[in-house]
Amino acid sequence: MDLTFTPSFATSRDMGVYLHIPFCRKKCSYCDFASYEGLEAYYDDYVDALCAEIKLWAETYPKSAKIPVNTVYFGGGTPTQLSLIQLEQILDTLYTLYTYYPCDSVRELSMEANPGEIDIDYLKGLKSLGVTRLSYGVQTFDDDLLQLLRRGHNAHMAKQAITDALSVGFQSVSGDLIYALPGQSLNDIKTNVKTLVDLGVSHISIYGLQLEEGTNLHKQVELGDLDLPSDDENEAMYDCMLDELSANGFERYEISNFTNNGSYSYHNLRYWQYKDYLAFGAGAYSFYNNVRRNNEPYVVPYINRLRQELLPVVVEEKISEDRAVEDFCFLALRTKWGLSEKAFNERFNMSVRDIFGDEIDLLIKQGLLIADVDTWRLTRDGAKHGNYVFSQFIR
Repeated sequence: MDLTFTPSFATSRDMGVYLHIPFCRKKCSYCDFASYEGLEAYYDDYVDALCAEIKLWAETYPKSAKIPVNTVYFGGGTPTQLSLIQLEQILDTLYTLYTYYPCDSVRELSMEANPGEIDIDYLKGLKSLGVTRLSYGVQTFDDDLLQLLRRGHNAHMAKQAITDALSVGFQSVSGDLIYALPGQSLNDIKTNVKTLVDLGVSHISIYGLQLEEGTNLHKQVELGDLDLPSDDENEAMYDCMLDELSANGFERYEISNFTNNGSYSYHNLRYWQYKDYLAFGAGAYSFYNNVRRNNEPYVVPYINRLRQELLPVVVEEKISEDRAVEDFCFLALRTKWGLSEKAFNERFNMSVRDIFGDEIDLLIKQGLLIADVDTWRLTRDGAKHGNYVFSQFIR
């Protein structure tokens, strides 16, 4: 296992910024995120509200705004539903209109996108705005399944999107794949991985289908119109994806994330390293100074709150030390670097072994954790049964 990269900035004081764009051309049948189709009339008002939130937060919590920004991530929804001018307006607010957010040390600016929705000129525009990383929601290269998922692209569009991104000079391009879809086979899994690898991406994220209540896909399954793979088939697909990715030179650095050349998602590493991040936009979640804050998820109420110069936070949760200890442990275990006694002691001034020694010994005996000096990491079986492993660190 290559551990030459160490997330050394894990204990440094820097900030990540997440910007949520909740608009989609089509709402996917499996999606329960804060994302909406058919709201084009609100795009301008939403961008104005998002910029207002950035300023209002900096005025309300000025200390947070003095911390150097390390990563910026546009997520959604589909951020590229916005025009380049609108994206520039958001970045100008973050970078230059106010001096609140020191962004001269940004190492990564990520943008989520859907295949088939942006062209070469738009990609060049993203580069000119400083975007360094693109993440495409490919999901599968099976056209029938793409239609079932209500994706707005087909396999050809996905291939062309990645080819175009690489052709204009993006060095870091990621593709998402979903497994355990209705009717999916192991051969489909192999085809999806091989196609994505052959296209030249440097990062791949894999996700098992989650059947979320209230989604169209959930309703179809409940009505008996669709059958999902069995648990055994699901596990076989998972193992197949891991084998195929490994055979093609992709290393897993987090339970669902793989890279073949160290092209980590540095913004997402913040979450797993239990670092602070600010999040702006409808439905966005922040974590700052041990407080989690959830924003108003609906677009019009979000806009209206900002017009009244009110922060759109609707839920605040102060994280206790006990909860922080639990979160730190299972988030660290998601990564290949694992749970470090040294990092834990620096954060909490206590020993992991003193708190979870019995649980760690049991998990090692079960073959789910492996010990390496003062660090514990998931085995392959441990990653497969991650939820069980993580539950052992919840008191």
